Amino acid sequence: GSWWRLWGGLDGPSGVLVEKVLSEAADNLPDLPDGDTPGRGWLRATALVETLVSDTPPPANVSVFVDAKHATETHGEAGVTLEAGPRVGRQALQAILCDADTEVIARTEEGRFLDYGRRARTAPPALRRALIAYYNHTCGADGCTSQHRLQVHHLTPWARGGETNQAQLVVLCWFHHQVVVHERGYEIVFPFGDRRRIRFKPPQGKPRPA
Repeated sequence: GSWWRLWGGLDGPSGVLVEKVLSEAADNLPDLPDGDTPGRGWLRATALVETLVSDTPPPANVSVFVDAKHATETHGEAGVTLEAGPRVGRQALQAILCDADTEVIARTEEGRFLDYGRRARTAPPALRRALIAYYNHTCGADGCTSQHRLQVHHLTPWARGGETNQAQLVVLCWFHHQVVVHERGYEIVFPFGDRRRIRFKPPQGKPRPA
């Protein structure tokens, strides 16, 4: 439930235009931290999503339903669905909880629902502006100069007790946030002692997405 396949057809001129835009956008994507080179299809799909992400995306309001028994037994890999129906795993859920207004509806083993909202999880506008200014309006990934589509990331996932304060938040561009951290599972490290020079450690023991 965490992956989508998109199929469709266009007329010739429209197809050429889409091909040109996606190919150029794919060529401009940053390299992955370990130098891995994904397939061309993955690059174009990622470029397509990036073109749809604005610098000031509207807040997402998401309802997440959690079957506490199944989620606990599988460490969040099962028992979690979105309001629209798709099932999501732990990594997809962490990405949703990182930057969206979310209402979590949990169901106990006896079938009783616990309803609680966690709307203080996302950085308030004033804190978000302060964080971006602290990062000089630039992605915190070492060597990245992107000043567009900047997003706030919790170092400790909010779902695991992370707090929404400056000590627990960093600023990353869309690619390093959604692709490198959430999609491919890299961990954030600060080898230089400067929180504005972020590097990434490959995930341990996890298969790399194709």
